[in-house]
Amino acid sequence: MVFSPEQSFESVKCTACGICSLVCPEDSIRTDESGVVISFESTCIGCGHCGCYCPSNCFSLPGENRGLIPEQEQLQNLFESRRSVRHFLEMPVEEAVIRSLLEPVGFSPTGQNAQGITVEVILGRDRIRKLVVDPLVKLIRILDCFRLLSLFAGKSRAAVKKIRNGEDIITWKAPCVLLFRAPAGNITGKTDAVIAASMVSIKAEAMGLGTFWNGVVQVASVFLRVKKSQAVLCVGYPLLKKYQRVPARNWVLSYGRQGRSS
Repeated sequence: MVFSPEQSFESVKCTACGICSLVCPEDSIRTDESGVVISFESTCIGCGHCGCYCPSNCFSLPGENRGLIPEQEQLQNLFESRRSVRHFLEMPVEEAVIRSLLEPVGFSPTGQNAQGITVEVILGRDRIRKLVVDPLVKLIRILDCFRLLSLFAGKSRAAVKKIRNGEDIITWKAPCVLLFRAPAGNITGKTDAVIAASMVSIKAEAMGLGTFWNGVVQVASVFLRVKKSQAVLCVGYPLLKKYQRVPARNWVLSYGRQGRSS
């Protein structure tokens, strides 16, 4: 349910500070000269900014857990610890664990506050093989019937051969696959889905789960019995223990053409 400030507003708590109107990105809350809220406009997108910044909690939102936010060093350590996992224990991921893992999706930012990210959960290796792996193996065998796909696969030639022979290097026998989708017509849908999946992958690390981003399934989802997805994560309990961290990947810091501002 999308947050509705008009339905949540308690006028008796209002101190006429005017902050709710100030932070509203859509100018949906109108106040009089003294700061008293006088109307809510239909332009509201349900982002919740008004309630978040209200010092009197006139919109009845839960209090902040500021004291529980990880320290900067702890958060950086979590980022540095995350690695893709492709070898999983033969151990199912319980539905309660999945629900906890996906809680960040409810707080994930979206372009234009376009809410409504859907996460399709496929649980169990047999079901994953039926819905994802076997159809992709069949598709690749068709495409490679005259070895044309193998011919143009380059460095991926060995992988194509393995898949053609029925080896699961598609989901790597993960016990859970998560498919992230944004509503149709959402112009920032792909970005929204990727952000949500990124937040989930970081929480997975903190929960002792392993994940890897599955670009093959994401691209091929349009051909599968699942709906087209903008991001796909394979999830499970890691088989192997990590002992060292890998070095940071190459990246570039740029302040743009105007240079760094003073």
